[in-house]
Amino acid sequence: MDLLSAGALIPLLVFGARVIDVSLETLRIILLARGGRFIVPVIAFIEIIFWTISLGLVVNDFTNPVYLISYAAGFATGNYAGIFLEERLAMGICVLRVITPEEDRPLIDAIRATGYGVTVVAAEGLHGPCTILYSVVRRCDLHPITRVIEEMNPRAFCTVEDVRSTIHGTFPRSGDETWSGISRRTVRIGK
Repeated sequence: MDLLSAGALIPLLVFGARVIDVSLETLRIILLARGGRFIVPVIAFIEIIFWTISLGLVVNDFTNPVYLISYAAGFATGNYAGIFLEERLAMGICVLRVITPEEDRPLIDAIRATGYGVTVVAAEGLHGPCTILYSVVRRCDLHPITRVIEEMNPRAFCTVEDVRSTIHGTFPRSGDETWSGISRRTVRIGK
């Protein structure tokens, strides 16, 4: 008995096309927010082809619950796959903020040894004086740097925020002007 007569091929095609379509949609939205203006239309083009395929297969037999379930399951799986893929690609840059109870010169030097700049700010927290360290890092370098922080100062409080673009700064040298697939662009201030 072949797959067509068993009725399994169309639900599998719907599921697979939907996984690809939603994974690409997730990546496209993230890249759009990060200023990836040249790759976004390409991803959108491919995404809509897979969406049209999956929708067309379901609409041909809309009353079949197996098609509807495979469409919904592909949507859910595609969301997970898109997030997983984006995390693995680790595109873009982020601000790493580290708050320590006191100035930690060895930690500052260790972060600077990775090639990134560190801005040190004296502050006051709930329990008194503290130090805030700011560094703008590539997302692909974030985990190794946070591991160093955890090893050197387990009491440090870290937060991470995405950055759309930068103007100047201290970063490790690279052969090109792109960081993990997104080019560095300057921010336009004013009109």
